[in-house]
Formats: sequence, C-alpha cells, structure tokens
Amino acid sequence: MIELNPLTGERKNRGQYMHSANGKKIYLFDPRAEDIDIEVVAHHLATNNRWNGATQHKQFRSRISFSVAEHSVYCARYIVEVLGKPQYELEALLHDGPEYVTGDMIRPLKHEPTIHRVYAPVELSWEKAFAKRFNLSFPLPKEVKMADEAVCAAESQQIVPKDPNDEWQSGKMHDDSAVAPYEIEMMDAFRAKEFFLQAYEDAIRRRHKYASLPSAA
Repeated sequence: MIELNPLTGERKNRGQYMHSANGKKIYLFDPRAEDIDIEVVAHHLATNNRWNGATQHKQFRSRISFSVAEHSVYCARYIVEVLGKPQYELEALLHDGPEYVTGDMIRPLKHEPTIHRVYAPVELSWEKAFAKRFNLSFPLPKEVKMADEAVCAAESQQIVPKDPNDEWQSGKMHDDSAVAPYEIEMMDAFRAKEFFLQAYEDAIRRRHKYASLPSAA
C-alpha cells in the first residue's frame, strides 16, 4: 500500500526534487504523467540552450542562445513537411521533453559509457512519463530521430562557429546526410516559449486524426 502524506496527499519519500517555473516541485527520480504541465515544459525548454551555449547567429551578434524549444518546433515541422509523417508531429515536438528536467546534455558526455549508464535510466523514465501524459508512440518512431538529426545538421551549419584551422569530421556525433531547410532564428527565451506553445496547440488541433488526445491537452 502506498503511504500518503496526510497534509498534502502526496506519496511520501518521492526523493530529490528540482524547482519548476510554476513554483512546484519536480521529483527527478519519480516522474509521473499527471505532474507534467506543458506550460512548464515550454518554459524550461525555452531557457535551455542547445550545443551547451556554443552558438552565434551569423548576422545578429546579439543572438547567442538557441533553445531546445525552438529546435523542437523545427523537428515537428520537418517530420510533417519533409518526411510526410504528420501522425508523428506531436512525438517530434516533444521528443526532447524530458530535457525540461535533465537539461540538454551534449552528446560527447551523454554517450560516454560511465555517464550513460547513470543518465539513460533517468531519461527513459521521463520518456515513459511523457508518452503516458501525451499519448505518444513509445518507443519513438525512427522518423523522429531522422528529423532531430536533420535539424541538428542545419544548426551545425548555420549557428555553430568552427575554427577553419581545426578538423571537424573525426569525432562528429551527428548525421548530416540530410539538412533541414529552415533558417535558425535563435529566438529569445520568451519568444521561443510562445513559439513552442503555439506549435503544441497546432499539433493538438490535428492530433485527433492520428491518435487519442492527451487527457488534459
């Protein structure tokens, strides 16, 4: 029998927590679908930088941050517009959803074996919670990874500075055989949050064609 706190009604001993944008606790090692709030997800992803912040817009020097939220919208567009798989639009938009908790760990760290052994189970537990909360296909279909790689390739070409005196092919951890045809805007955090939430609303509006809607869309 699960023991509940008589004052809050919560399960006792949920473990370590982090602060969230709406002032509530997020329990890192006890993810539950019912705790996931899309507004909070959007906020955290919009303030979470990809490429560990190693980004710079080629035209506008003031644009130095590129968020997971903006990246996610491009992935959703790519899977619909390029891959022709609109049934996976929501999966593509939310494929990095767990990073609202874990952050966007760069691939050289994430896939280092000693780190991956610890990180992977945490990531998987949140992926399952997201799948339950939003009624997503699980595991994610291969097309989501294809979209992610194509957008990553576009980012690498457009906004990641590379010293021409260095060699960049060896050790590369993304597939650039396909490049997403989108201009990477590098929106500020507030605009990126709104961009993501609008994409979510659009995806939900079309979702009934392909799958059941989330219980609290």
